[in-house]
Amino acid sequence: MEKRKMKKRNLIIILLLALITVGAVMTTVIVLLNRDNTPVLAPEYAPQDTDDNAKPIENDDNTKLEAAEGGGAVSLTYSKEVTITLSDKKANVVFQNPGKSTKDIVLQLIIESDGKEVVMAQSDLLPAGYMLNTMTLLDTAKLSAGGYNGKFNVLYYDPDSGERAIVNTNIPLTITVK
Repeated sequence: MEKRKMKKRNLIIILLLALITVGAVMTTVIVLLNRDNTPVLAPEYAPQDTDDNAKPIENDDNTKLEAAEGGGAVSLTYSKEVTITLSDKKANVVFQNPGKSTKDIVLQLIIESDGKEVVMAQSDLLPAGYMLNTMTLLDTAKLSAGGYNGKFNVLYYDPDSGERAIVNTNIPLTITVK
């Protein structure tokens, strides 16, 4: 009689553990299927190539800003208004990393939608003395015509080592999608 109770108890424990395992697997699958897979790219090292859309800034003063040993100094010129054209998958921006900056840059264009931040475009390297007027979109599937809040996320890199700086800059934007 005692063996029968032990077998019954062991069977109940096994069934309970199986139910918990199935529940955990189902929860994991549901979470993975419902998450936003848009990457928020933030490379640890600067890209090797200058962005295809980058152009040298004409008549730029290349006199570097003074910076403490191990530090850096940047000077940015930008517009807080961006226009995205869905038909050509481009963002029209005004962003300059003047020659007097001591850091190279990677620029991210981020849209805030439904409480989430989505990286819509990311440049390759923007060295000091270069500017961007156009960024190629990573993903337009979730965009529709209208106005959005967004930001530039500016990632700084040491021009010699390529290492990313600890400090980033976020610049609020108004984004119009056409």
